[in-house]
Amino acid sequence: MQCKFCGQTLPNNAVCCNRCGGSLTSHKKISRPKPREEEMVFNIKPAFDMSIIGIRAFFMALFIAAIATVTIGTLGTVVLSILGFLNCTIAFWITGAVFFVITFLLFVYIAKKNTTARKFTFYQTRMEYTYNAFDGKFRYLEYSAILDSSVTKGPLQKMSNLGNISFICVGSFHDYIVAIGDVRDPDYVYKKVMDLIEVNKNLNT
Repeated sequence: MQCKFCGQTLPNNAVCCNRCGGSLTSHKKISRPKPREEEMVFNIKPAFDMSIIGIRAFFMALFIAAIATVTIGTLGTVVLSILGFLNCTIAFWITGAVFFVITFLLFVYIAKKNTTARKFTFYQTRMEYTYNAFDGKFRYLEYSAILDSSVTKGPLQKMSNLGNISFICVGSFHDYIVAIGDVRDPDYVYKKVMDLIEVNKNLNT
């Protein structure tokens, strides 16, 4: 049978829904704590590792600077040579240096802002999270919507004992992925998350 309030599949002899708390023997719905009122089990805050962020920022800045040098720098050099400047090739290198510095600092700033803003709070029945600094909205993920999960580590992350925890979730229109990047001690955290999800599933069966 299914709950008439939330649609959760329940045993035929159930008298109330173990998901929403709805009574199956009356038309009144038993109140259940909202996610933010539930007792928090633990939370995860992605780590801001300057060594990893710095390397990422360096290569990103190098790529942007190379493109800017070839395009804007070349154009500037041509314009200066037409205007009669003898040492016009300096514009070529100045353009690359300026774009490198700006891109590097901007990348680090955005990465730090996003890392500071992101927070993943785990309750007994679902996870509450903020996705990035520019969104600012609280989102919710019920454990029952998780189809699969995994933990991955990049070459740079392995050096700092960091990793990414990803959840493949079923949505109304399509499946989607919720990822927690740069988690400190990812194997231990992943086990805690999976244990919590398993406990929640056992409570709902």
